[in-house]
Amino acid sequence: MKASALNIATTSTLMRYEKVFGTFIKYGFEDLLAHPPLNRLVPQTNRFVPSRAGRKVSEFTRYERIRLVCEELGTTFIKFAQIASNRPDLLPDELITELAKLQDQVPPVAIEEIYATMAQEFSRPWQEMVEYFDPQPLASASMAQVHRARLVGGREVVLKVQRPGIREVIAADIAILNQLVGILESYFPALLVYQPGELVKMFEQSITEELSFRREAANLLHFQQMFRENNQVLIPAIYQELSTDKILCMEYVPGYKITDLDQLSPFNITGKELALRGIGLYFEQVFEHGFFHADPHPGNIFVLEDGRIAFLDYGMVGTVSERDKLLFAQLLLAIYDQDVQGLKKAILKFSTGLTKDKERELEYDIIYVLRQYASIALEDIDGMEVMQGLNALFYDYKIKLPANLLLLLKALVIMEGVGLQLDPHYDIIANIGPYVQRLLSKRFSPLRLRRELLRSAEDTTNLLRELPEDIREILRKVKEGKLHIEFEHKGLQPTADKVSESIKLLSYTLLVVAIIIAASLIVVAKIPPLIDGVALWGIVGFGLAALLALRTIFSLRTRK
Repeated sequence: MKASALNIATTSTLMRYEKVFGTFIKYGFEDLLAHPPLNRLVPQTNRFVPSRAGRKVSEFTRYERIRLVCEELGTTFIKFAQIASNRPDLLPDELITELAKLQDQVPPVAIEEIYATMAQEFSRPWQEMVEYFDPQPLASASMAQVHRARLVGGREVVLKVQRPGIREVIAADIAILNQLVGILESYFPALLVYQPGELVKMFEQSITEELSFRREAANLLHFQQMFRENNQVLIPAIYQELSTDKILCMEYVPGYKITDLDQLSPFNITGKELALRGIGLYFEQVFEHGFFHADPHPGNIFVLEDGRIAFLDYGMVGTVSERDKLLFAQLLLAIYDQDVQGLKKAILKFSTGLTKDKERELEYDIIYVLRQYASIALEDIDGMEVMQGLNALFYDYKIKLPANLLLLLKALVIMEGVGLQLDPHYDIIANIGPYVQRLLSKRFSPLRLRRELLRSAEDTTNLLRELPEDIREILRKVKEGKLHIEFEHKGLQPTADKVSESIKLLSYTLLVVAIIIAASLIVVAKIPPLIDGVALWGIVGFGLAALLALRTIFSLRTRK
């Protein structure tokens, strides 16, 4: 999506460049635009403004002025800032705090424009399918607005309609962001630590997904499948015949925001009950399904009069792999147990290139973070403070976490805030514990161990099968004088240790396979003594193989 600032094809795009650059200048960022080719498009008006809301702009911090720029430039820049605020591993805490203040509530567009979009998107006149359409929106955001409607036949629905022209604005803004990133990387090398190119790339991917309502529809259908047997949850039905890439038609949910306790009290629904059930359903999404709602603020969680809970707005979701779920569980348990080494190992899983000295520094910083909570009762620990402490470690040591895991950390902070609104004594750490323990117990279930053992046996068999051919190939190259070995010594001891460890694990795996084969032959041959017709030594062999397999898997899981 990179575009040259010298090849602007349309007047509207040129005007957008001038608007963006003028806003940067107003808030004191003229230095970013003083380099070619952007300096040729810098407007001569709208110089540095003297004040904003009765306060001199010169008194604002640089991070505050970044937020003000995003607010004034609207949709794309607000969304970019919100997504960037999910990366505490790349941005300083002060900037994250400012970006988190941004809201994307905007005035609704004219109803005639909404009607025009519906006429363009549907294959036949929408009036033939919709018998009532409320021109007053239920919600209006920067990307879309939501209207209540009733289909022919009486079904109550909501129509989420994308704002007209929003795709063109976003495309132009992404081109501008790429231009700015090029300037930053070329002329301001000190800013490379924030990885601006990666932030823009991540934003472009996220905003493209959010612009596609078909993807949101697919997310909603996935949630329906996840909770199809749970009668405590309502996932809105989707009407495919009235859903397109720019319009989403869903079942209307006649409920109340989860934090509207006064509205819910006549139905004997208490805040404490909602905190346990509602946030428990969220933990289920994360730890059991690995697919979670990534924007769980109170406006997106409704409660029906019968007590069912409905999650709304599936434009932003996250996924967690089995490996990351286990890592996150280990991280939480390490915090709970004040386990410095366990927390260090969990964090280092995502780091690259940390020297031993840096690892020692990280260990001392972890001790400092955990010591703050050593004398505090579990129920009094502020989960948000814990997350902020971890985020500071990620940033200070340039430990890069997967975007989805950071999205999960932020979502859990939001959920803790919801829980405390519902129940002032809600303890997210204690309530997340059973889900973490269940995940860890599944990790070492007999079925899973058997599956991993078979996978290890298959890998070993493949290695042994291919080994003779590989040796022949090496010998052939030696004979022909074509074998070239490049050798560079940069501290062989760690490598030698790892090779030694790998050889030991391979030996254990081969031994396990050999014992299983031998035990199987003994059982098949029914070699006495027998117990209920099964060879005793075969049973002993299987037990021994299981113990060795557990030891091998434990070694694999505990080594760095």
